[in-house]
Amino acid sequence: MNLQKKIILNKNLIDLNSLKLSVKSKYFIECSNDQDLKSVHAFLKNKKIKFFILGEGTNIVFKKNFDGLVIKNSYKTLKKVNGNKIKISSGFNWDKFVQYCLNNSLYGVENLSGIPGSIGATPIQNIGAYGKEVSSLIERIEIFNLKTGKNEEFLKKDMVFKYRDSIFKKKPHLFIKNICFSLNKDFIPNTSYDDLKNIKFDNAIDVRKEILKIRKRKLENYKVNPNVGSFYKNPIINEKKLKQILSIHDDLKFYKYKKDYKVSAAWLIDRCNWKGKQLKKSFVSKKHALVLVNKDSKSSSILGLSNKIKKEISNKYKIKLTEEPRII
Repeated sequence: MNLQKKIILNKNLIDLNSLKLSVKSKYFIECSNDQDLKSVHAFLKNKKIKFFILGEGTNIVFKKNFDGLVIKNSYKTLKKVNGNKIKISSGFNWDKFVQYCLNNSLYGVENLSGIPGSIGATPIQNIGAYGKEVSSLIERIEIFNLKTGKNEEFLKKDMVFKYRDSIFKKKPHLFIKNICFSLNKDFIPNTSYDDLKNIKFDNAIDVRKEILKIRKRKLENYKVNPNVGSFYKNPIINEKKLKQILSIHDDLKFYKYKKDYKVSAAWLIDRCNWKGKQLKKSFVSKKHALVLVNKDSKSSSILGLSNKIKKEISNKYKIKLTEEPRII
């Protein structure tokens, strides 16, 4: 490709991030195939500038203009079903993929319905919802290393999946090309989440419908009220810390998580009476305390609001809240 023709200078990213932040990238390019990736590698090697891979922009907070190259992932070269395995390119939309799986009678993804973003973003964050994490479905990932210019393959054991975390967060130079998912041919409903426990599901489509209904009721539509979904991870604490908090707040919402306990960040924020409160041009959703809505073209409002919430939680509960979206 003629790289100079594809690169856009001073691209405004306002329509490429769900917070509608008006920030510019010094260089911008869309990558849709292997040749694009090779050309970008050569460009980066020559320019020696920083870069950032952007999916659908639903889990990112741009603090300021980006003085480097933003690489928009439009990689959509493959979609292949083989038995209970699906190999698919990273640039496709996640929720459309969920529907595609169910249409092909492949199950396990239905509880992850309605999550915005691209397929390529899902392993980076190890997305999870309603009792399911995407890491349980991923078998291997094909990547392009933007530092070396070489293709590589990661098996699940190489990905170091944790709660909302993976090896890819620490290696942002790895462009995820294709992901191989291992799904189930038999439908086994996952009703571990509280809102699903008392419902009998005969098929995965009904699970998907119920999940979408819950999300619509509890969460904000980012196309109407700009947001990134959950702004904070649920903090993980040990048993000693849990008992300390329960001795004062016996209605604390928590879950067993491996050897520790996961505390509801929404509960903490709600108990500090932040729900519905506004700071400058951002506010905490009345629907869900984890959702911060942004009405500002700059990041100062939402980050200022977040910092105040984190400070109060820290002072009151001695718990540190960590942002779920990537902040750059």
